[in-house]
Amino acid sequence: MNTKETVFRYFCNPHQFSTYSDEAQTCDLCGESRSGYKGPFYGRTRVGFACEQCLASGKLADIKATTNEGHFGALRAQLQELHPDLDKAQIGALAQQRTAELEHRTPHLVTWQSFLWPAHCGDYCCFVKEVGKPDLNELAPDGDGQAFFGSHLYGRLADSTDASAVWKGIRPDSPNDNSVAYDIGVYFFQCLHCGAHVILWDCS
Repeated sequence: MNTKETVFRYFCNPHQFSTYSDEAQTCDLCGESRSGYKGPFYGRTRVGFACEQCLASGKLADIKATTNEGHFGALRAQLQELHPDLDKAQIGALAQQRTAELEHRTPHLVTWQSFLWPAHCGDYCCFVKEVGKPDLNELAPDGDGQAFFGSHLYGRLADSTDASAVWKGIRPDSPNDNSVAYDIGVYFFQCLHCGAHVILWDCS
Protein backbone atom coordinates (compact mmCIF):
# COMPACT_ATOMS: atom_id res chain seq x y z
CA MET A 1 0.00 0.00 0.00
CA ASN A 2 1.79 3.11 -1.20
CA THR A 3 1.19 6.74 -0.31
CA LYS A 4 0.44 9.03 -3.21
CA GLU A 5 1.54 12.58 -3.82
CA THR A 6 -0.69 15.36 -2.48
CA VAL A 7 -0.16 18.97 -1.55
CA PHE A 8 -0.11 17.84 2.08
CA ARG A 9 3.06 16.25 3.45
CA TYR A 10 1.37 14.36 6.27
CA PHE A 11 -1.96 13.38 4.73
CA CYS A 12 -2.18 11.09 1.73
CA ASN A 13 -5.87 11.11 0.77
CA PRO A 14 -7.46 14.18 2.37
CA HIS A 15 -10.40 14.32 -0.03
CA GLN A 16 -11.47 10.85 1.11
CA PHE A 17 -10.54 10.80 4.80
CA SER A 18 -10.77 14.37 6.06
CA THR A 19 -13.66 16.86 6.05
CA TYR A 20 -13.17 17.96 2.44
CA SER A 21 -16.13 19.27 0.46
CA ASP A 22 -15.93 19.86 -3.28
CA GLU A 23 -18.94 22.15 -3.00
CA ALA A 24 -17.70 25.73 -3.10
CA GLN A 25 -18.20 27.62 0.15
CA THR A 26 -16.97 30.95 1.47
CA CYS A 27 -13.55 30.53 3.06
CA ASP A 28 -13.32 32.19 6.46
CA LEU A 29 -9.63 32.95 5.85
CA CYS A 30 -9.64 34.60 2.42
CA GLY A 31 -13.33 35.28 1.71
CA GLU A 32 -13.23 33.47 -1.64
CA SER A 33 -15.80 30.83 -2.62
CA ARG A 34 -13.88 27.59 -3.13
CA SER A 35 -13.82 23.92 -2.26
CA GLY A 36 -12.09 23.04 1.00
CA TYR A 37 -12.38 21.73 4.55
CA LYS A 38 -15.04 22.03 7.22
CA GLY A 39 -12.61 21.56 10.08
CA PRO A 40 -12.84 21.33 13.01
CA PHE A 41 -10.34 24.10 13.57
CA TYR A 42 -9.08 24.79 17.08
CA GLY A 43 -8.33 28.30 18.30
CA ARG A 44 -9.86 31.48 19.64
CA THR A 45 -10.92 32.71 16.20
CA ARG A 46 -13.97 30.88 14.88
CA VAL A 47 -13.29 29.18 11.55
CA GLY A 48 -16.01 27.03 10.03
CA PHE A 49 -14.54 26.51 6.57
CA ALA A 50 -11.09 26.88 5.01
CA CYS A 51 -10.38 26.53 1.32
CA GLU A 52 -7.68 24.09 0.27
CA GLN A 53 -5.35 26.86 -0.87
CA CYS A 54 -5.47 28.68 2.46
CA LEU A 55 -4.98 25.50 4.46
CA ALA A 56 -2.05 24.35 2.34
CA SER A 57 -0.36 27.75 2.53
CA GLY A 58 -0.56 27.86 6.33
CA LYS A 59 -2.95 30.75 6.85
CA LEU A 60 -4.29 29.09 10.00
CA ALA A 61 -1.02 30.03 11.68
CA ASP A 62 -1.86 33.72 11.22
CA ILE A 63 -4.83 33.33 13.58
CA LYS A 64 -3.15 30.68 15.77
CA ALA A 65 -5.64 27.99 14.76
CA THR A 66 -4.79 24.30 14.40
CA THR A 67 -6.23 21.15 12.85
CA ASN A 68 -4.30 18.34 14.57
CA GLU A 69 -1.97 17.86 17.53
CA GLY A 70 1.46 16.32 17.04
CA HIS A 71 3.33 14.05 19.45
CA PHE A 72 5.88 16.81 20.02
CA GLY A 73 7.75 15.11 22.88
CA ALA A 74 8.36 11.96 20.84
CA LEU A 75 9.38 14.00 17.80
CA ARG A 76 11.91 16.04 19.77
CA ALA A 77 13.37 12.95 21.44
CA GLN A 78 13.80 11.25 18.07
CA LEU A 79 15.49 14.32 16.60
CA GLN A 80 17.91 14.51 19.53
CA GLU A 81 18.86 10.88 19.02
CA LEU A 82 19.23 11.25 15.26
CA HIS A 83 21.14 14.55 15.39
CA PRO A 84 23.48 14.57 18.42
CA ASP A 85 25.47 17.31 16.69
CA LEU A 86 22.61 19.81 17.03
CA ASP A 87 22.04 21.81 20.21
CA LYS A 88 18.71 22.06 22.03
CA ALA A 89 17.72 25.26 20.28
CA GLN A 90 18.32 23.76 16.83
CA ILE A 91 16.41 20.61 17.76
CA GLY A 92 13.55 22.70 19.10
CA ALA A 93 13.41 24.83 15.96
CA LEU A 94 13.30 21.77 13.71
CA ALA A 95 10.60 20.16 15.84
CA GLN A 96 8.56 23.37 15.80
CA GLN A 97 8.89 23.64 12.02
CA ARG A 98 7.54 20.13 11.48
CA THR A 99 4.83 20.61 14.08
CA ALA A 100 3.68 23.81 12.36
CA GLU A 101 3.39 21.87 9.09
CA LEU A 102 1.19 19.30 10.81
CA GLU A 103 -0.93 21.60 12.95
CA HIS A 104 -1.43 24.59 10.60
CA ARG A 105 -1.10 23.10 7.09
CA THR A 106 -2.53 19.58 7.32
CA PRO A 107 -6.24 18.63 7.05
CA HIS A 108 -7.99 17.35 10.14
CA LEU A 109 -7.96 13.58 10.59
CA VAL A 110 -11.49 12.37 11.39
CA THR A 111 -11.36 9.98 14.37
CA TRP A 112 -13.60 8.97 17.26
CA GLN A 113 -11.21 10.24 19.93
CA SER A 114 -8.48 12.86 19.76
CA PHE A 115 -4.89 11.59 19.83
CA LEU A 116 -1.35 12.76 19.23
CA TRP A 117 -0.16 12.38 15.62
CA PRO A 118 2.59 9.73 15.55
CA ALA A 119 6.24 10.53 14.89
CA HIS A 120 8.94 8.27 13.43
CA CYS A 121 12.53 8.92 12.30
CA GLY A 122 12.36 12.48 13.64
CA ASP A 123 9.36 13.49 11.57
CA TYR A 124 5.60 13.10 11.68
CA CYS A 125 4.17 10.14 9.80
CA CYS A 126 1.93 10.42 6.75
CA PHE A 127 -1.64 9.26 7.28
CA VAL A 128 -2.56 6.88 4.46
CA LYS A 129 -6.12 5.76 5.20
CA GLU A 130 -8.49 4.16 7.64
CA VAL A 131 -8.15 0.40 7.27
CA GLY A 132 -10.24 -2.72 7.77
CA LYS A 133 -9.38 -6.39 8.07
CA PRO A 134 -8.78 -6.87 4.31
CA ASP A 135 -6.23 -4.03 4.31
CA LEU A 136 -4.41 -5.41 7.35
CA ASN A 137 -4.30 -8.90 5.85
CA GLU A 138 -2.88 -7.45 2.64
CA LEU A 139 -0.27 -5.40 4.49
CA ALA A 140 0.92 -8.40 6.52
CA PRO A 141 3.74 -10.26 4.72
CA ASP A 142 2.29 -13.59 5.87
CA GLY A 143 -1.36 -12.55 5.50
CA ASP A 144 -1.94 -12.50 9.25
CA GLY A 145 -3.63 -9.14 9.66
CA GLN A 146 -4.31 -9.60 13.35
CA ALA A 147 -0.63 -10.13 14.12
CA PHE A 148 0.33 -7.22 11.85
CA PHE A 149 -2.14 -4.97 13.67
CA GLY A 150 -0.74 -5.88 17.06
CA SER A 151 2.91 -5.52 16.07
CA HIS A 152 2.58 -2.07 14.47
CA LEU A 153 0.65 -0.22 17.16
CA TYR A 154 2.13 3.13 18.12
CA GLY A 155 3.47 4.13 21.50
CA ARG A 156 1.52 3.14 24.58
CA LEU A 157 -1.07 1.35 22.47
CA ALA A 158 1.51 -1.36 21.82
CA ASP A 159 1.59 -2.19 25.53
CA SER A 160 -2.07 -1.64 26.42
CA THR A 161 -3.97 -3.21 23.51
CA ASP A 162 -5.30 -6.77 23.44
CA ALA A 163 -4.99 -7.21 19.67
CA SER A 164 -7.15 -10.33 19.56
CA ALA A 165 -10.00 -8.57 21.38
CA VAL A 166 -9.84 -5.46 19.20
CA TRP A 167 -9.54 -7.53 16.02
CA LYS A 168 -13.06 -8.89 16.48
CA GLY A 169 -14.51 -5.39 16.15
CA ILE A 170 -12.40 -4.12 13.25
CA ARG A 171 -14.48 -3.41 10.16
CA PRO A 172 -14.70 -6.29 7.65
CA ASP A 173 -14.38 -4.08 4.57
CA SER A 174 -11.69 -1.88 3.04
CA PRO A 175 -12.98 1.70 3.23
CA ASN A 176 -12.40 4.09 0.35
CA ASP A 177 -13.49 7.11 2.40
CA ASN A 178 -14.85 8.02 5.82
CA SER A 179 -18.53 8.15 4.85
CA VAL A 180 -19.32 5.00 6.88
CA ALA A 181 -17.91 4.70 10.40
CA TYR A 182 -17.66 1.58 12.54
CA ASP A 183 -17.43 1.57 16.34
CA ILE A 184 -13.70 0.80 16.07
CA GLY A 185 -11.51 2.90 13.82
CA VAL A 186 -8.04 1.76 12.73
CA TYR A 187 -5.76 4.43 11.24
CA PHE A 188 -2.79 3.47 9.09
CA PHE A 189 0.26 5.76 8.88
CA GLN A 190 3.62 5.37 7.18
CA CYS A 191 7.00 6.87 8.02
CA LEU A 192 8.11 9.31 5.32
CA HIS A 193 11.76 8.35 5.77
CA CYS A 194 12.06 4.58 6.32
CA GLY A 195 8.57 3.48 5.24
CA ALA A 196 7.76 1.86 8.59
CA HIS A 197 4.09 1.10 9.19
CA VAL A 198 2.42 2.75 12.18
CA ILE A 199 -1.10 2.05 13.45
CA LEU A 200 -3.41 3.86 15.83
CA TRP A 201 -6.93 2.82 16.79
CA ASP A 202 -9.81 4.16 18.81
CA CYS A 203 -13.49 3.49 19.44
CA SER A 204 -16.73 5.38 19.78
